[in-house]
Amino acid sequence: MMNKKSIPFLLVLALLASTVMAQKASKFGHVNAAELINLMPERKVAMAKMDTVTKEMEKQLQEMAAEFRSKQEKYMAEAGKLTDVLKADKEVELQNLSTRIQNFQQQAEESLQAKQQELMDPIITKAKKAIEQVAKENNYTYIFDTSTGALLFWEESDNVINLVKKKLNLP
Repeated sequence: MMNKKSIPFLLVLALLASTVMAQKASKFGHVNAAELINLMPERKVAMAKMDTVTKEMEKQLQEMAAEFRSKQEKYMAEAGKLTDVLKADKEVELQNLSTRIQNFQQQAEESLQAKQQELMDPIITKAKKAIEQVAKENNYTYIFDTSTGALLFWEESDNVINLVKKKLNLP
């Protein structure tokens, strides 16, 4: 039989046990997000679209470069017969075409980056949602991306920046 002194002890013990069990243990996981995204069929579709856009821009750039070479060769062949005014005019025309080609290259690169982001953002979002769902369903506290070392999922927690700043005597 229990005596009156053991009842409070057992209550405290039960309370401590339930508190410990109620606390969620930290559970860590990892995924190679790059590998995951590479496996997604949506990525293959996006990459096919990127290839098409890239080839169109490369074709345009090649046509511009061919035009430049043609005009440059013509200028070189006729340079000895041209007056100084015509030479200067042809040189300005070549310089303008060269500048146009450089501008096109820069705009094409920016356009390709924007297109890639436009195509990949929904795929990345889909993968991230799936990772978050898996994390929540399986009680993970943290999921790390092994391809970049980034943290992909985390449970709400305390931001300890103020404690660290205090430790470092920072304002």
